[in-house]
Amino acid sequence: MSAMAQGWLRLGVAVLGLALAQSAAFAQTGAAKDLLDEASEATTSGRYVDALAAYAGAIAAAPDDVDGYVQRADLFVSLGHPELAALDYRAAARIGPDNARLQNGLCRNLALTNHDLEGALVACDAAVRLAPRDPVVLATRGYLQLRRGAWALAERDYAAALDLAPASPDEMYGHGLAKIHLGQARSGLDEMSSATLDSSGLPLEWESRGFNMTGDLVPGRPLTQAGQALVGVGDRMFFLNTGEAVVQETGGCSRVVTGAEQRAAVAGQAWTGACRFGLVHGEDKRSGVRFAYGREITGAAQAQKLERAYRATEEALHP
Repeated sequence: MSAMAQGWLRLGVAVLGLALAQSAAFAQTGAAKDLLDEASEATTSGRYVDALAAYAGAIAAAPDDVDGYVQRADLFVSLGHPELAALDYRAAARIGPDNARLQNGLCRNLALTNHDLEGALVACDAAVRLAPRDPVVLATRGYLQLRRGAWALAERDYAAALDLAPASPDEMYGHGLAKIHLGQARSGLDEMSSATLDSSGLPLEWESRGFNMTGDLVPGRPLTQAGQALVGVGDRMFFLNTGEAVVQETGGCSRVVTGAEQRAAVAGQAWTGACRFGLVHGEDKRSGVRFAYGREITGAAQAQKLERAYRATEEALHP
């Protein structure tokens, strides 16, 4: 074979290799899209465990696509787990560091989790730099500054947000909290009261964020640093589908039941296995029945689905 022929052969092999790689990438993207569609449909129908399992599959199929992380983060938020949402937003922000929404989501969920507040500030500053006239972004940084006890900075951010979106109840409430801590108690309380006129649920919402109606911090998540894990194996991390509930066994470990089963279940039954994230996990030595994350295992497919659904929780154990 001549040198020219050998060169063309090498070029052909290289082109074929590139084509195969591109084909694999397209197939991977297609698989991820199908799984995202499956997750969205499952979420709409209240099958949240199925949705989380599908999101985990989509992320594994396309780890450099932010959609899987962001959509799963939104589901984690709706299920009451901002610590897991923060991890997904952190992964997404690494892929898209110049995306204000991703930086804002990272900042907000770190602040809600009371974790790595300095890292949250870096994300918030990036979001404000990218979207300086977005009132949502400014309000997120204002909330973070409340968490940090930087009252003057919080007041400034909320004031800037209200300049862009006047009479926004949530921003008014946060602004009032900041003013209370700056010694303007009457003005702050009046603003908070005005904010609740059309949004009566705001005080409870803000209590869940760590502040009561007088501006004091309420007991909640302890402050943790960047090098610490966001969750512990003893934390209660329940992912329940619509119509499901938990029944507590002796020792504080719970199992997942449907509404009908809950009515018939007897709380306080003995459990002789391990407990993980507040849920029965492993084999009940008394009955020999195996459980995973609170559910009795009826087959390998179910066990695999639960492993995928709780994969993010397992990863959150390690900083």
